Amino acid sequence: MQRTVPTASDRLLRARDRFVASDPGLVRLVSAVRAVLAIASTLGVEYLVATTTGTPPLVPMMLGAVVAMLASFGIFDVTRAGQAVTLCFLALSMLAGMGVALLVDRNRLASLTAFVVVVFVAVWVRRFGLRYFVCGMGGFMGYFFALFLSLRPEMLPGVAFVVAVAIVWVMLLTLVLLPIRNDRVLRRMLRSFEARLAGLAGTVLALDGHAPGTTERERAEARLASLLVRVNEAALVIDGQLGTPAAVADDDAARIVRRAVFDAELAVTALTRVGPGALDCDDARAVLTALHGGRWDAVRERAGRVADRVAAPGPRRLAVDATVLADARADWTAALDTALEGALGTAPEGGPATVGEAAAFAPAVQLFGGNLPGSAGTVTRLHRPPDPGRPASRLSLTTRQAVQVAVATAVAIAVGDALSEQRYYWAVLAAFIAFTGTATVAETVRKAAHRIVGTMIGLVGAIALVPVLGPDVAVVLPVILLSIFGALYLFRLSYALMIFFITLMLGELYALLGTFTVDLMVLRLEETVVGGLIGCAVSVLVLPTRTRSAAEEARRGLLDALAELLGTVDRALRRPGPCEDLRAGARALDAALHQTLLLGRPLTRTWLGSTHRDVAHGLTACTAVAEHARRLARSAEGVSGTPALTAGCARLAQLTADAVAGRPVPAGSCAAVLDLLIGPAGGTGRGAALAREAGLLAAELPALLETGDDGPVPAAVGRVRGPDGAPAAATVTVVDGAGRQLDRVTTGDDGGFAVRVPTGTHLLVAAPAVAGPAPFGEHVHLGPGTVLPDVVLAAPPARPVPVPVPAGVGAPLRGPARAVGRACVRHA
Repeated sequence: MQRTVPTASDRLLRARDRFVASDPGLVRLVSAVRAVLAIASTLGVEYLVATTTGTPPLVPMMLGAVVAMLASFGIFDVTRAGQAVTLCFLALSMLAGMGVALLVDRNRLASLTAFVVVVFVAVWVRRFGLRYFVCGMGGFMGYFFALFLSLRPEMLPGVAFVVAVAIVWVMLLTLVLLPIRNDRVLRRMLRSFEARLAGLAGTVLALDGHAPGTTERERAEARLASLLVRVNEAALVIDGQLGTPAAVADDDAARIVRRAVFDAELAVTALTRVGPGALDCDDARAVLTALHGGRWDAVRERAGRVADRVAAPGPRRLAVDATVLADARADWTAALDTALEGALGTAPEGGPATVGEAAAFAPAVQLFGGNLPGSAGTVTRLHRPPDPGRPASRLSLTTRQAVQVAVATAVAIAVGDALSEQRYYWAVLAAFIAFTGTATVAETVRKAAHRIVGTMIGLVGAIALVPVLGPDVAVVLPVILLSIFGALYLFRLSYALMIFFITLMLGELYALLGTFTVDLMVLRLEETVVGGLIGCAVSVLVLPTRTRSAAEEARRGLLDALAELLGTVDRALRRPGPCEDLRAGARALDAALHQTLLLGRPLTRTWLGSTHRDVAHGLTACTAVAEHARRLARSAEGVSGTPALTAGCARLAQLTADAVAGRPVPAGSCAAVLDLLIGPAGGTGRGAALAREAGLLAAELPALLETGDDGPVPAAVGRVRGPDGAPAAATVTVVDGAGRQLDRVTTGDDGGFAVRVPTGTHLLVAAPAVAGPAPFGEHVHLGPGTVLPDVVLAAPPARPVPVPVPAGVGAPLRGPARAVGRACVRHA
């Protein structure tokens, strides 16, 4: 088989795609560039202001740089007005922190005590939202830099002026001169999504080149699984960006983009599952090669060529998936282009639907600075009191962390002061930062360890670089700015690398101040190690948030989202036509999956570094369940459910809801659903595809439900529906072959019922509670854990024949149920 050798141009294009794919929307790159521009320009503005007023420029320039860094990298408001308000709050909080430091600077004990109080308040106010998170950081940094720069009380008015100048300039720069355009960010995110799709195609090609069982094959399979997760995360980021102001023209455009991205993700996932021999065809390989190169027109053309020339099912299936991918890309491109034309006033008549024709678009996740949220939301649920009406049985996350930070700061001050009375605040900073952006013990320990490692490497780099560059401002200042860029760009990839660049920058800064020595850098390392170790110890010993508990809460959140999605699927099957947005439910499940993987990954490795296989297998099961649930949601659109399908989906929803509520899930429950779906899955059409996905979901679900043999004997479950498909109130009676009544129950609001009977074939009677529908009677196989197809009450015949039945069985049986009535006479 002929395989093309990539040219130098192809390699450059693929390198560009890898770069774009690594940073969805180029959020990290743009943020780092904006921050460096803000810092550099603020340094210049503060220098001009200082020289104009005859003030020494050092302190104004350093404070201005700190304000610019916090303002350009810590403001998460999605509107310009919100960003302006947060910037003003940041200035006030910094000045408040400095004011407190200057008030107590003459009394060392009061100064150290105030430091502990400041860090407690800085963390505690995070409970009020992101704006207060920024304010807390501003107050802490204000207090810290008042100590670092040895400010005096008489300098406070001048410092306030410096901070005000920096805030006004950063506001002008970021909100007027260099504003963030959410529509452009969305387009860049979609370009990153395309690059990740191309990377998947290349990995599938590479996978086909390795024999099964080889090390290279295993590595390629692991990379493929990792890329699938990254594609899902990119799709989730796009969904969050669709909810930001001015990202799209209207809610209709947002729904079109969501649908197209959703279909593209499903198609590329199916494309990675091509069977053996699918790529033996040169035309099929040409499709993947075109996709790998990002040549979308060629993808469509070559997929059509496969459909015309090849009869083998594997290549034809690949061609179908590739065509879906190309169509999805065309859909989201057209939606954004139409939105742009509408913004320019050139949209054709009869454009987007008016507001109110459909529900407002709601993103599945709220982004923070263009990135997916961390673990704080899940851990906050973990510490939420179970009953608001009673005194809180557990402290909230912010209160716990405030206490932890206060304890860590107090200990760090004591130990750090023993090392250096002048530089003890480095230990305090290390202990404080260990609890910033973290929520569990594992996250705190990992961050502290990375800070120590990054400081050690940065120390070596600074000692080697500073003597070479010397104290020349023209040489050192660009190095400082480049270090800031490296730190901010790599922050989300590696915290250790960020600290490496920060330490390098501090070494150059000390060189400019004329205070750089090897002993000083070693002291900073010692203080950082002390602060980091203290942070680790406090996170473990003082009000700890165990990683395993947080991971369990994330798993419950995943099951909760799954139960909600399955309930939506059930409602869609019972009421064909316009229904709730199934894709929205699937994206909410993806957001819960992101949290599950985020909190579960630290548990996949033991303290000795070996793999914890049970945890790894559980996360793999979570990923598989989410994938099947996505396909289930897609398959359910426009499908009229049969009794078996609706019963299976309803039972899966009930099982997941039971697991979330802490109710026991008996072993074999999912197997019973599988038995129910085997028949429908063997057919053809969209209903069969839905049944297969529901069956695959049921096969993976036990790993999440933690089923066991303990607990009560499971009941046989089912649901009664009226002639119109809606839940019906009825009395359900089960009679054995000898005429004995085994159980008799009344259906719930959703038509569901559960009867506890021994295994065997029994007569099941469903008598409606209201006149109209005809009763149901049929011999069915029942037993513990059986999931029945929906019991559908028939419409009454034209001339119903009354058949008397004893009291207690329900409404009189009519027409077709005469035999049922006679069979029930003996067990009233």
